Amino acid sequence: MNILLATGNVGKAREFEAMLGGHARVESVGPGFAVEEDGTSFFQNALKKAQAARAIADSDVLVLADDSGLAVHSLGGRPGVHSARFAGPDASDDDNCRALLAALDGVDDRRAAFVCVLVGIAANQVFSVTCGTCSGDIAHTQRGSHGFGYDPLFVPTGMTRAMAELLPEQKHAISHRGRAVRRFAAQMGFPA
Repeated sequence: MNILLATGNVGKAREFEAMLGGHARVESVGPGFAVEEDGTSFFQNALKKAQAARAIADSDVLVLADDSGLAVHSLGGRPGVHSARFAGPDASDDDNCRALLAALDGVDDRRAAFVCVLVGIAANQVFSVTCGTCSGDIAHTQRGSHGFGYDPLFVPTGMTRAMAELLPEQKHAISHRGRAVRRFAAQMGFPA
């Protein structure tokens, strides 16, 4: 199966291909692909990206788009769909992590969850939706050098290491994105 991932990030396409265990060839739309993520839910943003990619995709490929982020219980689910720009429109990962630590300063309840929604659209407009979550807590300091985003602050439930301290294979086994991709693969009938 050929999949066109609705992203300009080639590395993300390679990550998806690895998570699909070689059952699909995954390519990114390419540099410059950008869709305004103005939805109020992860589903709305993923659907919008999938529809934009479907409009330019060849008929023999399945388009796949994801939207994901971090929901913190004591912040009423924020940063949520604004995870990538929690500290501002051009914020770096480090800026967002520092903004989250500042928002949680003095807060005891540090429960959080990563959420990922995948939307796939075939040429005949039949689509699939899968979701994956990973619960955990927000650490008091950044730790680790793997991953991206809030990974240095997120400690998955039952673990003592931050997501950024895990090797990629360990992260994919428990992550929100890994779970969503495995559910998508099951829908597509890929072997486990």
